[in-house]
Amino acid sequence: MDTVSEEREWTARVNGTELRVGEVGAGAETVVFSPALFTNRELFDPLVDALKNDHRYIRYDHRGQGDSGFGVRQSSDLLSSEGLYADAVALLDELHVESCHWVGASIGGFVGMRLAARHPERIRSLVLIGPAMHPLSAAERRQITLLGLAIRAIGRLGRYGIGMRRRVADRVMRNRFGATFMADPARAETREFWRQRYAAQLVPKAVPMARAVFGSAENSPAMLGQIAAPTLLVVGNNPPAGVDPANANTEDREIQQAIPGSRLVIVPGAGHMVLVEEPAAATAVITEFIRSAPAKA
Repeated sequence: MDTVSEEREWTARVNGTELRVGEVGAGAETVVFSPALFTNRELFDPLVDALKNDHRYIRYDHRGQGDSGFGVRQSSDLLSSEGLYADAVALLDELHVESCHWVGASIGGFVGMRLAARHPERIRSLVLIGPAMHPLSAAERRQITLLGLAIRAIGRLGRYGIGMRRRVADRVMRNRFGATFMADPARAETREFWRQRYAAQLVPKAVPMARAVFGSAENSPAMLGQIAAPTLLVVGNNPPAGVDPANANTEDREIQQAIPGSRLVIVPGAGHMVLVEEPAAATAVITEFIRSAPAKA
């Protein structure tokens, strides 16, 4: 049977919102998957398929994303890293998960960092896929502002906004995926799938989320230094077009130095969206790390 047919899904209500949750597998060890911005729990299909026979896994969609109701009006505070962290704590309480292995992609990793630093007893191991630490530059924040203006303009252009929506989605992709993935003819179908996914979420009510999440990573070295759980960083070395590859992993190494005892794995040929661009390589290293984590006492 495939993952979809085996997975039990339901909606959990936490902190005044509804989060769509999926669960499959069995065993004493629980793995929780927390997705990247503008994605949903399906991002982790390769990992779920690899782990479901010997682990219990739980995956969920953040508020305002996937099946948790993207487009529902939310405040910037609730959509920030701190707001999503508060949702995660409430969700673990709701599901009676006392401790787990946490796998977070991008913003899902920001949530995991906070859990591991503030609730060390709840995080047995931590996997951070495409993490970040530094606040964005002034130029990058201006780009977010322009993105918000473009999204609002799309909503006012009616059918004439279709082409603009596609162009904006393509621009978002070029910032999220590596240059190799974006230029590879063999992966045109995968690119189109993600282009359509991003385009569907470029609605005016998405602007607060883009500002809250992209505005600042807010992951200080002091907070990262509090993480005691075994930690794996999984990143790519293929940045977007126009970015010097020589600087691709500078921040990743700073994060590794900030988190005591953490391990950094650089997946060749991948950009920020490692699980999409190089799923087999990323899955192999993550599953090996989780299976080698010390058993629950």
